[in-house]
Amino acid sequence: MNTTTLTSSPAATELRAPPGWRTWCTAWRGAWQADWRERRRDWRVWLVIAAGLMMAICAALQSSLELNATLAARAEARQSEQQRWSHQGKKYPHAAAHYGVYVFKPLSALAALDPGIERYVGSSVWLEAHKQNEPIYRQADDEPGAYRQMRLTPAFVLQVIAPMAMIFLGFGMFAGERERGTLGSLRINAAPMGAIALARCAVLLCLAAALALPACIAVCALEWSPEAQAPFGDGAVRAAVFAGGYLMYLCTWAALIAAASAWAPSLRASLAMLIGLWAATALVLPRAALEMAQEAAPLPSLQQFRAGLDAALGEPDDPQLAERDRQQLLRQYGVTDVKDLPVNWAGISLRRGERHGDRIFDEHYGRLFDAMRRQGDAAALAGWLSPTVALAGLSSASAGSDMDHHIQFVNGAERQRRTIQEVMNAAITANPERNGIRYDGDQALWNQVPPFRFTFAPLDPAALALRHGLPLAALFLGSLLLCRAGLRQLRRGNLR
Repeated sequence: MNTTTLTSSPAATELRAPPGWRTWCTAWRGAWQADWRERRRDWRVWLVIAAGLMMAICAALQSSLELNATLAARAEARQSEQQRWSHQGKKYPHAAAHYGVYVFKPLSALAALDPGIERYVGSSVWLEAHKQNEPIYRQADDEPGAYRQMRLTPAFVLQVIAPMAMIFLGFGMFAGERERGTLGSLRINAAPMGAIALARCAVLLCLAAALALPACIAVCALEWSPEAQAPFGDGAVRAAVFAGGYLMYLCTWAALIAAASAWAPSLRASLAMLIGLWAATALVLPRAALEMAQEAAPLPSLQQFRAGLDAALGEPDDPQLAERDRQQLLRQYGVTDVKDLPVNWAGISLRRGERHGDRIFDEHYGRLFDAMRRQGDAAALAGWLSPTVALAGLSSASAGSDMDHHIQFVNGAERQRRTIQEVMNAAITANPERNGIRYDGDQALWNQVPPFRFTFAPLDPAALALRHGLPLAALFLGSLLLCRAGLRQLRRGNLR
């Protein structure tokens, strides 16, 4: 495929002269034109690109349609829940607190490209008095096991399928010329090996970029849809990080392919080496990272967690402290009975109970979320060995579909629950019973609760770079060094 590369390069007249910048650029342009021309004429290239493009189109279309339907359904449910809460009629405010309301997790357009863990965690939380409920309605519960394990998404296409396509198109980059015995012509022409490798890698990147086009079109369409409401304040930064991460990932694979082809003694050895590397880094290590994370920070089962939480909630608050607070309140208003207070002691007691429960919730859920974060840190360590693991973490973090963003939503939902309880208990406290008749709230009180409008926190550049960006950059640099070493051996003629 590449036997005609640089046969007319101006470098052929400068066999021993060190290549200058102009010579290097001319060699790169010649190598690009020759490689691109040969690939355009090869039906196998079009077959690989067509197969990959069909998968990319199917993945982008399916993910975008599913996300658009999900956004529309959640918007309708959110509006219905708000109306149900506002029109619940007159009732005691604490009864309204138990009446409760659902809140729904927002999604971004980037989540269509990389759903991350969205299908495996709940999408809605039921907010009610005295209880912090877990998110419910996981989409994976309604899917067969095989579909959950290998689901076609744009992220899967770019992380797994695109490197495979690049391997099939580029494994003979230098190994093919060595096997055909035409490698010596490159050294005779004195063409810079770096320019040739860069040109051929650039062609590979252009071919792989075709697989990213359907995903880009899907995101643009979602951004213009009426249901799209970005839950970020830094959407442009996230999109740039997302695109930059995938570009570095594909560049890493291009350099690895060039390095393997330069070191391998034959086409068969080059292909076997690259397929083994792809299987280890794109299939085996991601799964091993999950297993390692579970061993590093095991999580309790839902039944165990709920049993421990209920046991802690069952322990009463300090009765002596409650009595001291009651006596202090009586002295403050100069009365001897709580019935004579200008405020409602029931509301104050409810506030005390909520604060007691909040402390327990913060303690138990805090330990659970810390264990989840430790699992994420342990899994991210595999990113130093696999660019796929590093990219997956970077991609899901940018799209807001990783565990850290899910924890943000759970905490945001809990803050909304506590806001509801505070508004209801404040209304009870401000309206003591008169002649044995309790105060009933109405729509004016229900509307004092602000609607749930959740926005994710901006990305932390330092944490993101340390956790995912640095391993990906290190592997990219390592692939470049490996490629440079292989090209140096080719230039010296040590590899035959």
